[in-house]
Amino acid sequence: PSDTVVKALEEEMAERGFLVFKRQKDVSVDQLIEATKWWGGRAMHSTHGVHPATPPGPNMRHIFRLSNDRTHGILGVGPQWHNDGSFEGAPFSHVAYHILENGGGGTHFCHQGIAFDLLDEETQEFWSRLTSVNSNSGVLHPVVHTHPISGRKSVWLHMGMTGAVIEKLKDSEGF
Repeated sequence: PSDTVVKALEEEMAERGFLVFKRQKDVSVDQLIEATKWWGGRAMHSTHGVHPATPPGPNMRHIFRLSNDRTHGILGVGPQWHNDGSFEGAPFSHVAYHILENGGGGTHFCHQGIAFDLLDEETQEFWSRLTSVNSNSGVLHPVVHTHPISGRKSVWLHMGMTGAVIEKLKDSEGF
């Protein structure tokens, strides 16, 4: 697509939190990987490895297969509220999914800006002083971050990989 279309999609994602393109059955692995590069896609690093059912090929290491059936993908990934890439110092700006329905599932998406907006003012102020420590990598991330495109404050937390939460002192930059 043109630069204008890519920018419009990025702005729409920033505002809505995610986009869904339904019934895109003929998307190849290479097309999906190419689409992630529209917004600065980089090498994927999975904490779970590559599933044996992943077809061979030079781009397959970038594909993380998860499933409710162990013959098709890795089980039990991210059953809690989480942000993909929280183990990275510079987390993913975008994540692409190619979801195939097989009668199971139950993946839910939530706009993290709306989650923050629903907190009362006192809780927003408190959470804005919190920093999470990733239990897998030790990387620190603020629990509340400001989206770089929309400017909206959002909750940013991985319930399954947060080893600790540190509170900054009021009116202080330090812990």
